[in-house]
Amino acid sequence: MTTKVMVLTALFAIATAGALCAQQPADAASLYAKSCASCHGPRGTPAPAMARSMPRLPDFAAATFAATPDSALRSVIADGKPPMMVAYKTRFTAAQIASLVTYIKTFSRH
Repeated sequence: MTTKVMVLTALFAIATAGALCAQQPADAASLYAKSCASCHGPRGTPAPAMARSMPRLPDFAAATFAATPDSALRSVIADGKPPMMVAYKTRFTAAQIASLVTYIKTFSRH
């Protein structure tokens, strides 16, 4: 492979990775809206009726939630929290779960 082809291949890979990273928040927002918002609320705060029916349902918008370790959130998303929350490890990729964690953490920063 010539140097020119290698450089062009590397530039293409960098551009593609940048485009994928730019898309991740939208993907995470879509995943959240489709799979999480019905219980956790569209902006991370559960509706009062939902919070009453599931008292341990976290409020992602609470300032204290930002301190929750990412690893703990990845684990809950992947493995679920029976009996109410299903496991998503067979539905989402590790990258999608990581992007959801990043997205969910934005709720406590507003």
